[in-house]
Amino acid sequence: MHSIGYRANALLAFAVTILALMCGIASFSDNFNSPSPSAEVQVLNINRFRKKINGDDE
Repeated sequence: MHSIGYRANALLAFAVTILALMCGIASFSDNFNSPSPSAEVQVLNINRFRKKINGDDE
């Protein structure tokens, strides 16, 4: 029977291996990405803040 230290070490090593594999796959797939962002912005309406008579300016 393995102690908690051996099990924790195996679990940590497995987690780090999976994380490294995921980082490698993300880095590999990032090489094939060709970003082409485009945006269109229009100002439709401007609501100005007005102070009310009772002093409530929310």
